[in-house]
Amino acid sequence: MSYCVNCGVELHKTCEVCPLCNTKVCHPEQEADRLSPPPYPDQKGDMDPVQRSDMTILLSVVLAVTAVICGLLNLFVFYGTYWSLYVIGGCVLLWIFCLPVFFFRIRVYISLLMDGLGIALYFGMIALLHPGNGWYPALALPLVVLATGLILLLAVYVKKMHASVLSGSVLVLSEVSVFTVSVELLIDGFLGTPFGITWSAVVLTCCVVIDAALITIIRRSRLREEVRRRMHI
Repeated sequence: MSYCVNCGVELHKTCEVCPLCNTKVCHPEQEADRLSPPPYPDQKGDMDPVQRSDMTILLSVVLAVTAVICGLLNLFVFYGTYWSLYVIGGCVLLWIFCLPVFFFRIRVYISLLMDGLGIALYFGMIALLHPGNGWYPALALPLVVLATGLILLLAVYVKKMHASVLSGSVLVLSEVSVFTVSVELLIDGFLGTPFGITWSAVVLTCCVVIDAALITIIRRSRLREEVRRRMHI
C-alpha cells in the first residue's frame, strides 16, 4: 500500500501518476505493476449536451400539465371562483417569456413585443374578472404600452448603436424618470385629481443629477477611462 507524496491519496499498485493531482509516483523499493488491470477505466466518456428542443418540450409539458390540472381542480373540486385562470394565464405568460430560450433565432424586438402583449392580455383577463372602476384602460394598459416601448427603445439603442455601459446607464435612468412621472400623472387622471408631480419629482431629480454626472464622465476622456479602469467596464 502506498500513498501520494503530494496529496496523500491512497495509490493502486498499477498507478504511475496520482489520479487526483497527477504527481509522478515513485516506488523506491519496487517497480510499478504494469500487468495488473487498473482499478478504473483509461477512457473517459462524454455525455451529449442537452438539446434546446428537449428543454422546450420539458418546460412546455410542465407548464401545460400545470395549467390543465389547475383547470380541472377549479372545475370539479375548488369551484365557485375562477382562480385557475390566474395560474393558466401565468403559465402562458411564462412560456412567452421563455421564447428566446426555446427559439434562439427569434429577434429580440419580436420577443419584447410578445412579452408586452402577453402582459397586457394577462391584465385584461384580470380586468374581466375584476372590472373595478376602469383601472385597465386608464392605468394598466397605458403603463404596459409605455414600459414595452421604453424597453424596446433601450434594446434598439444597445443593439444598433453599440452602446457602452455608461451611455446605456444614461438612457436607463432617463427612461426610469419618464416612467415614474408617467405613473404619477396616470394615477392623477384615474383618481380625478389635478395633474402634478410630487413623489416622482424626487426620482426625476435623482436621475437628472446622476445623468449629468455620467454625461460629464463620458465627455471627458480622462474621467471616462479612469471610471472604466476602476469599474472594469
